[in-house]
Amino acid sequence: MNAAEFEALPRQRQLQLLTELGTAALSRWGLDDARLELLKHRENTVMQVTAPGGERYAMRIHRIGYRSDAELLSELQWLDSLREAGIPTTEPLRAGDGSLFATVTTEGLPEGRQVDLLEWVPGRAIGSIEEGVDLAAAELIAVYRAAGALAARIHNHGQHWQRPPGFTRLSWDEQGFFGPTDSVCGCYRDLPDLSPSQLALLDRARDATASALAEFGKASDRWGLVHGDFLPENLFYDGSELRLIDWDDTGFGWHLYDFTTALVPHLGRDSFDPVLAAMVEGYRNHRPLPDEHLEILPFLLMARALSYVGWAHTRRQTAGDMVPVVIAISCELAQRLLASA
Repeated sequence: MNAAEFEALPRQRQLQLLTELGTAALSRWGLDDARLELLKHRENTVMQVTAPGGERYAMRIHRIGYRSDAELLSELQWLDSLREAGIPTTEPLRAGDGSLFATVTTEGLPEGRQVDLLEWVPGRAIGSIEEGVDLAAAELIAVYRAAGALAARIHNHGQHWQRPPGFTRLSWDEQGFFGPTDSVCGCYRDLPDLSPSQLALLDRARDATASALAEFGKASDRWGLVHGDFLPENLFYDGSELRLIDWDDTGFGWHLYDFTTALVPHLGRDSFDPVLAAMVEGYRNHRPLPDEHLEILPFLLMARALSYVGWAHTRRQTAGDMVPVVIAISCELAQRLLASA
C-alpha cells in the first residue's frame, strides 16, 4: 500500500492499522506490556507509550516515503549529539539492538513503517499554529527569549559538530522552498485554488525572494544545520525550562529560518515585534547576530509562506480548512514585500 492509497483510507482505519503496527514495534524496545495512546496523526503519527511502571515515552510512526532511512538516521544522530551536549531537546532511545529506529511491518501494513522512540518531554506546548500562543505578556517574552537562546546553541553546535559519514538532510534553500520539482513541501504553483492574479503575485514575490536569498549567500555565519520548525506546538515549557521537539524538518538552511518558523503564528498580531526582539536578545547572548542579517527576515517569511502553499497542495487532506487561510496570508505577505522593495 503506497502513501496515496493509505491516505485514501478512512481516518479510523488508518489509526487502527497504525496502532497495530505501534503495538508490534513495542517489543523492539522491550516494552511489550506497555499501552499506546494517540497524541497526533498529521505528518507523522505520534503515540504516548506508558510502561507498566508508569514511565512514559513518545513513539513516532513515520509517514511512508516521507524520509529515507539515511535521512531519519541523520536526524536522530544529530538529536543524540545535541542531548549529549546538554541542549534541551528530547533524547532518542535506542532499540534493543542498539539502533536509533526500527522498520516494522504487520499484516495490515506489509510495506512497513519507520518507528522511533523518544523520551517523554515534561511541560506543555505553548500553543498551536491554528490557535496561536496563549501566554501572559511577561511569560511570552521570557519563553521567546529562551527560544532565541536555544536556536543560537543549536546553530553553534551544528557549525562545529563533526557530522558522521553518510549524514544527509534536506536543504531549506531556494529550491527547497519553492523549486518546481524538488521542493520540500511541494511547489506552490501546483495548488489549483490559486487564481491567476494570486499566482502572478506569488510569482513576483518568489522572484524577489530568490534574488535576495542569493545575494545574502550561505557563509557559515548565516547558514548551517537548523531545526526548521519552531512552531508553538514544538516548544514545550514546564515553567522553568524550554525544550524543543519534532526534528522532522531539520536540515540545512539559513539560521534565521528558525526565527521565521517561530514568528509565523505572530504575523499580523501585536506580539510580533516583542517576540522578535526577545528572540534576538536571547540569540545574541550565545551567538553573534548582526543587524544587517535581520534584513533577510521578510524574504524568509515569504519563502516559508510559499512552502506552506506547496504543502497545502501535496497534503490537501491534512491542510483541510487551512488552505484559504494559507493563501490569504501568503498573498498578504507578498503584497507587503513587493510594496517595500
